Amino acid sequence: MVVVDNSSEEPLYSLISVTREDVVLTRALTATWVQNKEQEVSFPVGGKRVSKVHVRQGDSVKPGDLLVELSADNLQAEIDELEYRIKKNELDLSYLDAAEGFDRADTYNGFVYNTPEIKDEDVEKYEKNEASISESYRYKREDLNDEIEFDRKKLSHLRSELSASRIFSTMSGTVFSVTSDLEGSTSRKDEVVMTIVDSSTGHFEMKEPDVSSCFREGEAVPLDIVYGNAAGSYEVVPWQMEDWDDVQRFEILSGPDNDGIDVGTSATIRITLDRRDQVLSLPLGTVFHADGKPYVYTLDDNGFRQIAWIETGLVGDDRIEILQGLEEGDQVVKQ
Repeated sequence: MVVVDNSSEEPLYSLISVTREDVVLTRALTATWVQNKEQEVSFPVGGKRVSKVHVRQGDSVKPGDLLVELSADNLQAEIDELEYRIKKNELDLSYLDAAEGFDRADTYNGFVYNTPEIKDEDVEKYEKNEASISESYRYKREDLNDEIEFDRKKLSHLRSELSASRIFSTMSGTVFSVTSDLEGSTSRKDEVVMTIVDSSTGHFEMKEPDVSSCFREGEAVPLDIVYGNAAGSYEVVPWQMEDWDDVQRFEILSGPDNDGIDVGTSATIRITLDRRDQVLSLPLGTVFHADGKPYVYTLDDNGFRQIAWIETGLVGDDRIEILQGLEEGDQVVKQ
């Protein structure tokens, strides 16, 4: 007995038609939100102990706020002592003219009143006394001036040393980062140990100099933030293009309302590198290559798969342009 099964067979292959579509090639670029203003705090001297850190990450600061101190070794006491000594010597110096005048007057009065009959030897003695007074006060002035000059130089050095041991904020903002275990450590010259940022303004930065020519001044491009409190779609425009080099900057033109973008937030800028509008095309997964030549699979009259060599144009994000070998409506095997 022969049983006849009339059920239909499933097609062996899935087919897709050649259609006219836009073929677009884009590129996703990563940009990072940074502040327009920031202060990088570093030590002007090395080898000093960090005695006190006055701020923590997240603290708000204003210009003149003390941020961190190095060990000063009683510098302030030495400065106070020098300032007192300089003022005292300057005061003593100002008194010398009056003191010299009094001594000259005493010498003159003694000469006049104690010498009824003035002789040549008396005059000579008086002149020697006058010269001695002048020389004595000249030496005193020189000694005081030397002391003042020496103390001023030492005071300037100590003030510079004290200034180098205290670092102040130069702007209003928020302490963004502080080196861990900074207090009690040893300073290293010019090493950045703290960063202060102005949270009121900022911009996006990326490092893609090879695509700088794709942007035009004033021309908006889309930007997306996927994570964080500022997630959403934005439009940004190139900013300070005249200063673009290794770094490209963008400022926000429009976007969702939020409480602000956190420093370091990553975003994606997608740009169009090339496009072909309404051209014959196929999805990328349907075109293959052998020895660098593109081909597709089609079906012959008997439903068997066969190779069809083609010529392609622009390879986009998800479609590829077909230049020769296929016509609109032709069907190819979908992988």
